[in-house]
Amino acid sequence: MQYPHHQPDHLIASQPGVQLAAYTWGQRPSVDQPRETVLLLHGFPDRALFWDKVASLLAPHCRVIAYDMRGCGASSPIQGTRHYHYAPLIDDLYAVIDALSPDQKVHLVGHDWGALYGWDALFDPRAHGRIASFTTMAPSLNQVGLWMRDRLRRPTPKRLAQLLHQALISNGLMSFFTLPILPELMWRSGLALKMFGVFMRRFEGLQIVPPAGTTDDAIRYLGIYRANLLQQALRPRQPVQTTIPVHALIASRDPFLPPRVFEGCAAWVQHFTSSQVDAAHWAPLSQPASLAQTITRMTQAHPAMTG
Repeated sequence: MQYPHHQPDHLIASQPGVQLAAYTWGQRPSVDQPRETVLLLHGFPDRALFWDKVASLLAPHCRVIAYDMRGCGASSPIQGTRHYHYAPLIDDLYAVIDALSPDQKVHLVGHDWGALYGWDALFDPRAHGRIASFTTMAPSLNQVGLWMRDRLRRPTPKRLAQLLHQALISNGLMSFFTLPILPELMWRSGLALKMFGVFMRRFEGLQIVPPAGTTDDAIRYLGIYRANLLQQALRPRQPVQTTIPVHALIASRDPFLPPRVFEGCAAWVQHFTSSQVDAAHWAPLSQPASLAQTITRMTQAHPAMTG
């Protein structure tokens, strides 16, 4: 399986020196043909076209937007940890919304790091005028941090075993990417791409050919781990609720984000729902129809055109 290769439909100026490559599917909403708009956020080490299967299924009844995050794909190859803090990433997100859906809220969908900073985008002052709903495939780093802290404060053998598993499997890999030098060596040697291929075959049953340039993207993208992981997960803030509806789509076989780490999500949301999909971490590739159905239900339950 190969990722599709398309030229971007739009180049959007975000901050000085940052251009974001955006891709669209489906017709633009109009007075005669109103439709909901969906904005898809990719994770590591992916690009916007990671979403192609899901977007193509949504396109007959929605307008769909996805963009290469800064440093990835056809977007500006920004380097340096300081450029990957949540604040500029969230500014990028709203720049895309303002450029491509200026008159209508979007239904936000996030996978992996796209879900992580998507959560924080909900608490930005701009959110209520621009985001109609959020479908997430990950809890926020704050939520994971509080989940881990709760297991330390109220330990039982089961809860400590859960904490150890999370620390070694998911947080261990993410923490490795915050180290100096070693992650870059791992990517440049080709070992990281081989591991990615093994994970995809083992957990999703997919043979993936990453697009050219994935290694360079990933090395730049390491900045997101170094800028945000320890600061957010180790010093989590207490819940503040959003009124934007959130649906957690939980991959039941995700080795990195097992269903139990979603337990604290509801405390952050006034209108929270969840469901599971039979997939591992890369559900947008292995179960695109299930994702498209879930996203469609969110657009129908919380239409932006009446919000």
